[in-house]
Amino acid sequence: MSKQFSKDMFQGKTYKMFIDGEYVPAEDNALFSVEDPFDSSEIAKVAEGKKADIDLAIRSAERAFNEWKKVTKAERAEIIEKMGALFEKSLDRLAVLESYQTGRPIREMKAQLSRLPEWFKYYAAVLRTMEEHVRPFGEGYHAFSSRMPLGVVALITPWNHPLLILTKKLVPALAAGNCVVIKPSELAPLTTIELGEIANAAGLPKGVMNIVPGFGKEAGVALTKDKRIAKIDVTGGTETGKVIAGIAGNNLTKISCELGGKASVLFFDDMDVDRAVNAAVFAAYIAAGQTCVQGARLLVQQSVYAEFIDKLVQKVKSIKIGNPLDPNTQMGPLISENQRNIMKRYT
Repeated sequence: MSKQFSKDMFQGKTYKMFIDGEYVPAEDNALFSVEDPFDSSEIAKVAEGKKADIDLAIRSAERAFNEWKKVTKAERAEIIEKMGALFEKSLDRLAVLESYQTGRPIREMKAQLSRLPEWFKYYAAVLRTMEEHVRPFGEGYHAFSSRMPLGVVALITPWNHPLLILTKKLVPALAAGNCVVIKPSELAPLTTIELGEIANAAGLPKGVMNIVPGFGKEAGVALTKDKRIAKIDVTGGTETGKVIAGIAGNNLTKISCELGGKASVLFFDDMDVDRAVNAAVFAAYIAAGQTCVQGARLLVQQSVYAEFIDKLVQKVKSIKIGNPLDPNTQMGPLISENQRNIMKRYT
C-alpha cells in the first residue's frame, strides 16, 4: 500500500457533481453509494445526477464554448499541458482511489495511470505544431482547410478503466476546442470527479469540462438524447452501445463507440512456450478479465497443445488473489455482484 495515501482518506466522503467549475449537489440532493468490490463496504456517497442536472451541465458547456472556441491553439496547449503536469503529480493518490473503487490491484493501476500524462503532452504538442492546408484549386481561386470544434461533446465512460478511457476521450476533445459533459459509470466515478480540481488548478475555463455522475437510465439517457450535443463518445457494453447509437442516429448526432469484444490469441509451435504462457495469462486475467480486449480465446497448435495447457494451468494457479491495495496482490475481485453473476453464467 502507498506510504502516503490510503483508502482511509476517501472513506465517508460525499462527492458532488462538477458543473461550471464548481462542485455542486444534485438538484434534488439525491445520492448513491459507491462500494468497495473487495468487501462490499461503502467507500463514499456520490451526487446522483438526473435530467435537470444534465441540462444544467449542457447549458454551462454551451456558454463556455462561446469563449473556449476562440482561445488560440497555443493557449489551449498550455492549459492542457498544465493539466497533464498536475495529473502526474497526483498519480499516487489517483492510483489508490482507482484501485479502491474498481478492485483492480494497485500494481496494475500504478502502471496504467503512469502512462496517462503522455496524452496531455502529446495533444499539447499537436496543437503547437498543427498546420492548416492550402490546396491547389485553379487560377483565380484560393482553397484552404481549417479544423473547427464541434461544440458540446458527451463522454460516457465505463468502470473497468475509468481514467484511462476518459483521458483518451477528454484530452483530444479539449485540444480540438470542444466543451464536454462527462457521465462516468456509477460503479467507479470517484477518480473522474476528482479531475475537476485538476482542471481548475490548470486554469481550464469554467464550464469547459463538466462531470455528472449518475445512472444510465436517467443521466445517460438524458445526455445522449439531448439535441444540443454535437457528438457522443461512448465506451461500454454492446447492447448499451446499440441503444445509444440508435438515439444518435435519430438526432443525427455524431457518435463514436468502443464496445465489448472477445479477442483471440494464436499460438504456433515455433513459440517460446513459457513466454507465450505468460502472455496468455496476462491477456486473460489483467483487470480480472474485465476488459474489452481480454484474451478470451486461446487457439493453440495441436503439436504443442498439451505442454501449453499444462504450463498455463500451473501459471493460473500461481496468481495471487487478495486485497487490491496489497502490493503483492496480482488479481482482485470483480467489480460487483452483478458482474459475478454474469461471469457464473459463462461457466
